Formats: sequence, structure tokens, C-alpha cells
Amino acid sequence: MYKKRFWLNPVLFLEISRIKSGISKCALPQKVFEPDFSVYEKLNSKFARFMNGECEAEELYKTAEVVEKTAINTLNPVLLEAISELELRLTPVVVFASRVLKRKLFYSEIQFFISKNAADLKKLRRLDRKIIEGKIEFGKGRDRLIKIEGEILGYPECCVDKYIESKKTFPAESRLITECIENGIFDQVLKAFRESRIISLPQFFTSNFYPCSVECKRAEKVGLKIEEWLDEYRDAFRLWSMVNALYHLVVGYKASKVEDDFGRRLRSYYSGLESRDLEVIEALSPHTANLTEFSNLFIKRVLQFRERRVRISIKQHK
Repeated sequence: MYKKRFWLNPVLFLEISRIKSGISKCALPQKVFEPDFSVYEKLNSKFARFMNGECEAEELYKTAEVVEKTAINTLNPVLLEAISELELRLTPVVVFASRVLKRKLFYSEIQFFISKNAADLKKLRRLDRKIIEGKIEFGKGRDRLIKIEGEILGYPECCVDKYIESKKTFPAESRLITECIENGIFDQVLKAFRESRIISLPQFFTSNFYPCSVECKRAEKVGLKIEEWLDEYRDAFRLWSMVNALYHLVVGYKASKVEDDFGRRLRSYYSGLESRDLEVIEALSPHTANLTEFSNLFIKRVLQFRERRVRISIKQHK
């Protein structure tokens, strides 16, 4: 069934492979499930009232429960059926406490988790509510949320701890970009693109993940286990790992244009790239807002083109 459905959305099924291979309890695909805007309107309206002191948390979370149920009905039924056939569940979870920025920030968001057992997500809901109700200090609560998410998503503990640390020190993304430059990761992936080669960067086994180091053996082990489980689809995983690394390359390129200390440090690297490498970066730049869409298209084109070439070659030698 996995093989039958893979080409519907390669990134989705690469995420699912982490569960099926026994690495994680859940997966959190980015930009795969996009509910109708009308679903957000009701949630955002109630959230604004709560922040203005016009309603209690109980009313906000009752609305969140309704929104979670409604959101499912606006999604692609073919993908929902495919997930069900794999004996997995898609569970929308409304969250309000930001895990991303250093500063205290609340906003409404619907996250779509895939899991075998939705009970694993109850801790997230309870803790998110405690944070927004002020029953736990924001920074402490956010760190716990990151810890729980890292555990259920199968991320190495060392990487989760480093990400939590980054909320108080140097940003995780900036650190990773610097390491990719210093360790030749960006050069490696650009060279592969120039030579039309597929390489594996297993430490970049999913998007929106920051290994504690580009040389983290635990992160590499996770990626290699996924790659092994995928068997005939392992090149799809390798291509995805390349795109995930390229994403950080593009983010670094944009940062290099900013007039601050970090931007100036990056500029010396990007100014030394060949024009054809810069063309790759510029071509990918517009797609960073929806990396999943680009990754799906890229994986399909590369592998299906290769498959056609193999068929043509076989016919010619008959």
C-alpha cells in the first residue's frame, strides 16, 4: 500500500516512513495539509477575543476542538484515505504557544500530526493550555513542549537539547548555516547539483529539524535507518535530504545581504561562489516558503525522468 500511494505526495510518505520504520511515534509534515481559510477565521476571531480578555480559556479551547474536527473535513480525501490504509491517523492539534522565536509569543496555528495513537498528543494539548493560561512560565513551558515534540517525532535527544539551548543563545538555524559552510556541506550539495548526482545527507532527514551538529552521528543514524527501510525509494529520501540542506543554503544567502555581523561573516562565502551555483540558489529562493511543494516536484521529476531513460535504454538494447 505504501508503494501504491507514494507518488501522491512523496514528502508526506517520506515523513510517514519514520513511523513505519519504528523511529518515531508521530510525524509532523510541513505544508502538506492546508485547511480552508474559513477554518482559521473562526479560530483567529476567538483567539483575538481571548487575548483581549473578552473570553475565558475554556471558551477558546472549546472553539479549538470544533476547529480541529472541522479542519479534517476540508483536507484532500485521497491523502486521508491513504493514511488510513496504512493504519495511521491524522490528528489536527490547535496550538498557541510559539516554539520558534526566543521571545514570548502567542498565535493560533493548526498542526497536523500523523500517528498510530493520537493519545501521544494529549501531553502537548495540556501543556500548551497551561502556558497560555499562565500556569507555567512561558520559557519553561516552551522548552517542555519542544522536549515532548522531539521525543514523539523521534529526534535525537542531543539535537532536541541543543535546539532548546538555542532559545537562550545563538539561533539554531544560524549555527547550522555556519557549520554547513565550515564543514563543506553546502559545497558538497552544490557540486552534486552541478554534476547531476544524487547524494545522501542523512542528518537532514526531515525539514524543520536542526541537528545539534552537521556531524551528529545520532541524526545520521536516524536518516540511514529511514533510507534502509525505504528500499527502492531511498533515492527519493536522498533527494529530499539534498533539498533540506539547500534550504539552509538559501536562508544563509538571504541573511548574507543583511547589514549585521552575521550577514557580513556569510558574505565572504557567498561572494566566492560560482555564478552557476548562485543561479541554483536564486532558482530555489522563491520556493522556501513552501519547501514541500518544491520537494515533491523535484523528487518526481528527477526519479521519473531517470525511470523513463532506463526504459528507453532497455528498448534500444532489445
